[in-house]
Amino acid sequence: MAIIALLIAVGGKLLLVTLGEHRLWGAVIGVGLVIVAARALRSAYDPTAPEGRVDVTRAGAYFCAALLTLWAILAPARWVFGSCIVAAEIAVVFDLITVVARGRVAGGN
Repeated sequence: MAIIALLIAVGGKLLLVTLGEHRLWGAVIGVGLVIVAARALRSAYDPTAPEGRVDVTRAGAYFCAALLTLWAILAPARWVFGSCIVAAEIAVVFDLITVVARGRVAGGN
């Protein structure tokens, strides 16, 4: 996941600009990302799960990044590219932290 975060930071803007140049395919990909993220957010909500808040927060971070990606493709503004990259970075880093924390709790460290 750390490699994914590095790739997002290095090539994120170039990818968004490329998707923006090919609006039709970019829109299809962006809408697909939003749908997948919305489904993940919906399935993450389980009020009985002990880690429910963490799961919803992680899924919400990915949903926010997907929405900003779609916005960057369809209606680009100067601030949207940086916001999209930061949202994706936050989602990946939060996911990495939760994976490490769960491993430590399960391992007893």
